[in-house]
Amino acid sequence: MTDLAPITNYLCEAIDTTAANIENISPRIDDACAKLTETLLSDNKILVCANGLSNPIGSILSTSLLNQQEFARPSLPTFNLSLDPTSILSISKSNSHHQIFANQISAIGSEGDTLVTLSVDGNCSNIIQAIQAAHEKDINIITISGFKSEKLSSILQSEDINIQIDSNSVARVIEIQLLIVNTLCHQLDATLFGGID
Repeated sequence: MTDLAPITNYLCEAIDTTAANIENISPRIDDACAKLTETLLSDNKILVCANGLSNPIGSILSTSLLNQQEFARPSLPTFNLSLDPTSILSISKSNSHHQIFANQISAIGSEGDTLVTLSVDGNCSNIIQAIQAAHEKDINIITISGFKSEKLSSILQSEDINIQIDSNSVARVIEIQLLIVNTLCHQLDATLFGGID
């Protein structure tokens, strides 16, 4: 048996890590879809915040929900709290970068909304503060992260949905985050609009 070429080996490792996570994350994705469906059918909104390399994944989620993914359908009320650099820089200067999401949640979040957070390791203080601000307003929580963060685990409540990716590789975590986000959007479209015609 010949050794795999380095690029082939890298791709195989990515596929193997993804496959190893499917059984664990699938039920949590199903729970998250149910919570997002309940949120939208109750005329509430989805808030998204993401950090670092997870930020583009958060943008894909919010854009796919606000506009569309696979087919044209009504827009879903989704706000990406990571997109406004002026507000983020202003909050960072006036208060602290720890509050960049929490302040926005306190201002526009309402009971019954759902907050989706994405981070590579779950240890980011601004994500932790965002979840705490959401708890104070009875906002539902869905987290998508890797690295088994003790900080994140310590603040989550029993009703929060934690989609925990079993990997300590940044690349593997963001790859699986994208798969999770695409799965969420696909399932929401299927549930709310009957899927692709």
